[in-house]
Amino acid sequence: MAGQIAELAEHTLKGAFRHIDSTKARVILLDAAPAVLPPMGAKLGQRAAARLQKLGVEIQLGAMVTDVDRNGITVKDSDGTVRRIESACKVWSAGVSASRLGRDLAEQSRVELDRAGRVQVLPDLSIPGYPNVFVVGDMAAVEGVPGVAQGAIQGAKYVASTIKAELAGANPAEREPFQYFDKGSMATVSRFSAVAKIGPVEFSGFIAWLIWLVLHLAYLIGFKTKITTLLSWTVTFLSTRRGQLTITDQQAFARTRLEQLAELAAEAQGSAASAKVAS
Repeated sequence: MAGQIAELAEHTLKGAFRHIDSTKARVILLDAAPAVLPPMGAKLGQRAAARLQKLGVEIQLGAMVTDVDRNGITVKDSDGTVRRIESACKVWSAGVSASRLGRDLAEQSRVELDRAGRVQVLPDLSIPGYPNVFVVGDMAAVEGVPGVAQGAIQGAKYVASTIKAELAGANPAEREPFQYFDKGSMATVSRFSAVAKIGPVEFSGFIAWLIWLVLHLAYLIGFKTKITTLLSWTVTFLSTRRGQLTITDQQAFARTRLEQLAELAAEAQGSAASAKVAS
């Protein structure tokens, strides 16, 4: 995403907005991890980092975001130093916490949750003490299974086949444990550049980008959807301009005013409560 934003600043802003000096735009990538794309391995991570730096992205590793407000963010570095970065535009791409349903399950079944609020499941994806209750996807903490779509898809298929087999008379005590098959990982860095890891084989650059395109087209449902997507990609990649632009001034001002109204409402409630106590 950082690479895409850097290209947006370099090409789209400069061509579409004459009063914006795109050379003053800064794209900062903050990550609490010690490397770029750790799951992809050191080699591909370094190649991705090199490509991002070539695009002008400032990479700051070992940097944990501890607070966000409308004017910027607070960052805590690995050495304990706390600093602030002023920014009106912030993009969060580190995922979200697990569903509230996980906490409900924990409260009612006394099952354990991990730090992200995911349910600690057994090897057959059921929860301890409740063999007929299964948890899959982002809400399940399964060792060796990354939080990606394939983990959820394979887990769902496993649970569906397990339920189907037991409805046909299979013994729940003889369940085979869930086994995740890693089909590989891919990440686009910028236009015509990506990194890919399929088993022991690693790709980077234009070849990895082509593989990413082909696989995404293959997994789309419907021939018409595939053709439409292919045509849209062709137009997008052959041009440096964006087909869709959204003006966010109105949304930004509206959000700011709503925040101010919420603060005023809270102050009014506090004053009313104080006056009531005094009387």
